[in-house]
Amino acid sequence: MKRSWWLLVLALLAGLLGPVPSAVALAPRPLADPAAAGTIPIVGASNFRDVAGDGLALRGGGQMATGVVYRSSKLSGLTADDVAALEAAGITAILDLRTPRVAAGSPDVPVPGAEYVLMDLFAGRSLSTSGLRTAAQARAHMREMNRRFVTVAAQRRALARVLRAIIAADGPVVIHCTHGKDRTGWVSAMLQVVAGVPTDTIVEQYLLSNTYRAAEIQRKVDAARAASGSRRAGVVKELERLRASYLEAGLATARHRYGSVHRYLTRGVGLSADELAALRARLVVG
Repeated sequence: MKRSWWLLVLALLAGLLGPVPSAVALAPRPLADPAAAGTIPIVGASNFRDVAGDGLALRGGGQMATGVVYRSSKLSGLTADDVAALEAAGITAILDLRTPRVAAGSPDVPVPGAEYVLMDLFAGRSLSTSGLRTAAQARAHMREMNRRFVTVAAQRRALARVLRAIIAADGPVVIHCTHGKDRTGWVSAMLQVVAGVPTDTIVEQYLLSNTYRAAEIQRKVDAARAASGSRRAGVVKELERLRASYLEAGLATARHRYGSVHRYLTRGVGLSADELAALRARLVVG
């Protein structure tokens, strides 16, 4: 009788509360765990996650749609399980933002059902890091790299191609560069701007790369210190670890040149009002 009573209670609760959330939803793993990336468990890319987070809140209400655009570091290290997970998620396009030379040297692992498209966001105009000697120079380099997404016409045209590819995609898309933090960080920020995510949240999402890549960053800094000393380690740390000021330099340049980031996307990048509306419709729930 006692067992039957408990079964009745559980049945009533199930009817009142609906389906019980999964264990993953109830107890998410730490962000530093690569297997916790986004809603797809990827272990072969150190910075894989959903551009929408868990459904980022928007100004004025609503939330960003998950499962539409994922961001990542290079996909050359995908495992067989990673590939199967991406295929099961219905990924239809992989937009590689790296330069042709770098992409050829470390090619992505193919994902069945996903079209691979190389879209050099630097448009052949990347900045060299070979002459950087101090941490201050490295920080200035990172700020200038983000400004150039706004000031270099070829990079604006490249961004337009990326955003139009996302608009045209038949299903979920993955965007990535080498580490998934700079070029991917800028594109992700632009998607969040279009969706209506508050700027403070956009910066927070940008800085999450430091969490996802923490072990990788430390290895590179330690290797630089062992090979070339503390000064070089300081340079590497600034190049690998993001600061809010890096993204903010690009955003401020867009506002200064065009009046707002939205006007940068229309007047600078060249998206029409209809294209922006179509992109926002993909990125926002409902």
